[in-house]
Amino acid sequence: MQLAEWLVNKGMRQAEFARRMEVTQPTVHNWIYGKRPPSGIHMMEIHKMSKGAVGLSDWCKVFDV
Repeated sequence: MQLAEWLVNKGMRQAEFARRMEVTQPTVHNWIYGKRPPSGIHMMEIHKMSKGAVGLSDWCKVFDV
């Protein structure tokens, strides 16, 4: 599942997610729209926060890897 879909399912706004991740909202926006990938540490934090719903392989779909 991609991050954007997970946020919608949780009813969480980008700003709230950014606060929880200790990053800025524009950073989350860039992750979602494939402008910049999250660091490996952030990918792991997202995976953990989403309880595995947003997997590491899901980023490959966003960034065409």
